[in-house]
Amino acid sequence: MARLKHKGVTLSGTLRKDGVAFYTRGGKVIMRSARSEQPLRRTRGQFVARQRLAHNNTLWKRLRDAAEPMFAGSVTAYARFRTLMSKLPVVFLTKKEHENMASLLLEGMPVSDGLLQNLDYRLGEVEGEPALLTSVRMKDALPEGAEALDVAAALCGADADLQRGDRLRLYRLCQKEEEGVPKVYVTAEELLLDGDCGGTGFSGLALRCVDGRLALVGDEFLDAMTGWALVRISGERCSSQSVATRCTLYERYTTEEALARAAESYGGLTGAQ
Repeated sequence: MARLKHKGVTLSGTLRKDGVAFYTRGGKVIMRSARSEQPLRRTRGQFVARQRLAHNNTLWKRLRDAAEPMFAGSVTAYARFRTLMSKLPVVFLTKKEHENMASLLLEGMPVSDGLLQNLDYRLGEVEGEPALLTSVRMKDALPEGAEALDVAAALCGADADLQRGDRLRLYRLCQKEEEGVPKVYVTAEELLLDGDCGGTGFSGLALRCVDGRLALVGDEFLDAMTGWALVRISGERCSSQSVATRCTLYERYTTEEALARAAESYGGLTGAQ
């Protein structure tokens, strides 16, 4: 480091040119190297953490594009989302794939986190038709095979789990492949429960009462590249929900071969593990 005597003009801030930085300290101009002497570090641990973060960022953007995410329990909704995502597998994507917003549909991906009681659901069948079977209890007086309007009205009130003014938000997550790059697209729609007619349901799906519980029925549930999540929302509160799916495409991106392929696209791993 060199100290320069100067008169008149006083340098304020930092100037960088040809790898040299100039700045003032205590009325003196100090010159030093502007280049870091630290070696490039990309250990296995660092690379795995960066891959998880990059994939989380992309999934969060997809979720946010569909509807305003609701996550409690942390400083920000995104911070809580990242915490919950830390329990899921890491997928390894190349630099080019990340630049093209690649993403994988993960079983158990969180879509909400709140204080209301969680809803249970699973993919199954209703009289031979594909369905999403839920734990949402409906009015006991509702007959089997009731029409959608009756089902929606029966979702709230006496003997039902939901209340007037609640909303049910349905997330659809679809795994696509565009020019060899895997991408998840997310949409969301809501059913407002007003206690009277309750609306007509979700697009393309029928509402059924099965053993006193709500079931969503439709051919879309046959698609193994699609995921689903149902969230109860009451004012500013929501239930904690995650994605149910049969999609296993992500598994091919969790192997040692996938890690090596991704790392190579960034110049390989360096240093200790």
